[in-house]
Amino acid sequence: MLRSLLRRLRQVARRIHFRVILFAVLTLVALALSRFLGPLIPDWLGERIGAESVDPILNTLASSMLAVTIFSLTIMTGALQTAAGNWTPRSHLVLRQDTVTQSVLSTFLGAYLFAIVGIVMRAAHLFDDREIVVLFLMSLVVVALVLLSLIRWILHLEGLGSLPFTASRMEAEAVRSVRRSSEQPCHGANPLSPEGREIPRDCLRITAASAGYLQQIFQEAIQAEAEERDICVYIPVAVGDYMLPGQTIAWVSGTDELASATETILNESLPLAPDRSFEEDPLFGVTVLSEVAVRALSPGVNDPGTAIDVINRLARVLAPLRTAPMDEPDHDRLWVRPLQADDLVRAGFDPIARCAADTLEVHLQLQHALRQLAEVAEDPSLAKAARDLSRRALDRAEADFSFDADLERLRQAID
Repeated sequence: MLRSLLRRLRQVARRIHFRVILFAVLTLVALALSRFLGPLIPDWLGERIGAESVDPILNTLASSMLAVTIFSLTIMTGALQTAAGNWTPRSHLVLRQDTVTQSVLSTFLGAYLFAIVGIVMRAAHLFDDREIVVLFLMSLVVVALVLLSLIRWILHLEGLGSLPFTASRMEAEAVRSVRRSSEQPCHGANPLSPEGREIPRDCLRITAASAGYLQQIFQEAIQAEAEERDICVYIPVAVGDYMLPGQTIAWVSGTDELASATETILNESLPLAPDRSFEEDPLFGVTVLSEVAVRALSPGVNDPGTAIDVINRLARVLAPLRTAPMDEPDHDRLWVRPLQADDLVRAGFDPIARCAADTLEVHLQLQHALRQLAEVAEDPSLAKAARDLSRRALDRAEADFSFDADLERLRQAID
């Protein structure tokens, strides 16, 4: 249960509003501390640094930070729209979690809030001479943070929304999902076959309460509830599957009557949402990367270089994949469908092979990447999937190529 809670907190922390709220709270705490730290300031220093030293700083921050925040939000929105229009509409799911952008916006908005609250407290005469010294020192710290954030923001804007920046972020998310799946195949549970042969006949059915994609599985919470109730839980759907209300999302065995609390916990541990998530969905990560290559190969764009770059990124993402189930699962009361290497290879490379048509350079790089995967893959199913796709891609090329010399060159590269 604790690990599930920490996972939820970590995911919330990646959203932009979390950092904004956190920084705003910290600025209010800093203002409150100035009241308590005032008695530690010598009287002579309080006489030397007065309101004339603090007020200009607070007024400058209040007048400038709101405009800077709005301008930065406009830049961020423009970058999201550019990436969505040029690369893939799903790119915003990654870019909105960019930590540098979140930190910079949080600093700007926090500085504005610090200045406004400070001005109000000064107007209410809530600070004496010694407390104003503390407020002055804290204002200098805020100014320093704003300057550092401006420098980071200027450097960050060089790539925000560009293809290398966006593709790198999407690749990082896909790598993270593949690593999680490799470290805990089947989410650390027992493997469930596609036919569901492991599911007993007398199971109780848990249905989806709403429509949406299964975003992730909080297996720790399910295991804890299963141990407490002495039940077993079978999940016949995979992360990323779309569910309709009333569809079976889980089966429960070991009890004749399911407690309402258990049903609630299972539904909360199998969250559904309108959009897919990168958290535990490697298939979604490689699909989004593939979309960039597919758009680049469209007649209106005709950019084979981008497709080649994406092929290399996909190979890097999939190379460390491990799909073999654990000998001793961490969650022995839970059965989950295992991730299939063939599904990942198909989702990543098949659309590129289909859209490459007679573009020889893309086909050559695709065959090269698949040959590399088959060579370095420690997972036998991944190596087999790469070899199978290599043959399919060659069949597509033979149907699309009209120039025999190009086709012969491709065949020689495969041999």
